[in-house]
Amino acid sequence: MRFRLLVATVPFLPLLLGACASAPSPHAPSNQAYAGPTAGAGYAAKTADATSSGGDEPSNEAAPTTAPMPAPMMTAPGGAVARSTPPAPPPPPGLPPTSGDRGRGPGVATAPIMPPQPSGIKAGEWDDNANYREFQAWLRTEEGQAFHRVDVRDRRFVVVRDAQGRAVPRCRVTIADSAQHQTSLTTTASGRAVLFPHAEGLVGKELFATASCEGSTATAKFALNDPDGIVDLKLTTARALPGVRTIDVAFILDTTGSMAEEIASVKSTIQKVTTSLGKANVKVRIGLVAFKDRGDEYVTKVFPMTTDFDSFQREIAGVRAGGGGDTPESVNEGIHVALTKLDWSKDSIGRYAFLVGDAPPHLDYPQDFDYASDMKDAAHRGIQIFTIAASGMDDLGQVVFRQVAQYTNATNMFVLRGGAGPQSTGAGDPKSSCGGTQSQFASGQLDGLILGKINLELKALDRDPMRIAGLGRDENAKPCNERFVARD
Repeated sequence: MRFRLLVATVPFLPLLLGACASAPSPHAPSNQAYAGPTAGAGYAAKTADATSSGGDEPSNEAAPTTAPMPAPMMTAPGGAVARSTPPAPPPPPGLPPTSGDRGRGPGVATAPIMPPQPSGIKAGEWDDNANYREFQAWLRTEEGQAFHRVDVRDRRFVVVRDAQGRAVPRCRVTIADSAQHQTSLTTTASGRAVLFPHAEGLVGKELFATASCEGSTATAKFALNDPDGIVDLKLTTARALPGVRTIDVAFILDTTGSMAEEIASVKSTIQKVTTSLGKANVKVRIGLVAFKDRGDEYVTKVFPMTTDFDSFQREIAGVRAGGGGDTPESVNEGIHVALTKLDWSKDSIGRYAFLVGDAPPHLDYPQDFDYASDMKDAAHRGIQIFTIAASGMDDLGQVVFRQVAQYTNATNMFVLRGGAGPQSTGAGDPKSSCGGTQSQFASGQLDGLILGKINLELKALDRDPMRIAGLGRDENAKPCNERFVARD
């Protein structure tokens, strides 16, 4: 948890801010306080090197610039409203975050924010699978951090296609080695899953893959003599997709004292997601897991998956920032509870979780869950965990968030505010290239970015599943006219 003095404006009206600070809703969520096993980060927002695993066209677009943000309004402890000075521009890559917000006592919460106008939280994005080699090199520079090591030195994109070559989502694929070790993955809307054989405990020089879905079976034998490649599993039948496509969307939300803005922004995002996708023949099931830290009023609180959005909005109206204390939070438990206590549908063609926080997990708690184990479970079940690092996220948190996103074939997003910027990605190319520069890390608003990600993943159903960004060569290492970018 952080205590911020400089904050950006947010994309919602004061009415939503009032809801964020209001009394809890009378509609109590089920499994209200799950205590767990113990009692008590290419930029897809069209920057110069924008990339996305769902992209299918090369581009040499220049990066846009970011307009200056107005000075935010803050409510002082005594109730007076004062305008702060505008936030300083982000520091160069490699410098630590400039927000001085550590070292205060427990239970300190951010005061309500009064925005001068609804200009929104700015955010950017990075795809570590589209820049897989750079990601591995960056991980080696972070060896001093206490993150959980996961062996991702080799990978395969497992692709399931129907008889017409179209992506087949929610297909279970079993991969085995000659010693009878095996694991399973589930394809996402793109018809793909990412296999990291060493991390999955597979050994030997040859592996065997079997896909069983849509009334047929496809098999393939492949060697591990290349660190990157495709396993193509083509079925003999055509895929059958429902007219109305169901998706699961879950938010795993840090609700400690420094997260007031993000909480309100997520509330606004939920409303936009359900309203927008509901008009596009998509049935949305939405849920939320709020988490804090041990010793707070709760460790996790579950708001079950539902299609009753009005009721859901009323239930989450009482979610507000508070508690925390030290910097790390119970991120491990938040992820685990979201995977095990939310009712993820087997019929959903897309399963998307958005982990939002500004602090790393506690990696020193006894009898805690392990984010590295849970991200494997998510990949096995076809749940993509998109991570959103709020400003001020430290190096350990950046590593963990990017690991989780990369392993589940998702992307890492980051809020640009209060000293955040290039260091919120931990890697990437800050140099001028492709006719533009990435120093601005420009993008849309956080809520627009989340909605855009969901739409992009759904569009992958109709894209060529064999065109994969970062396959064989990092996108940011390619000439500008050969890079993949996502198209709206």
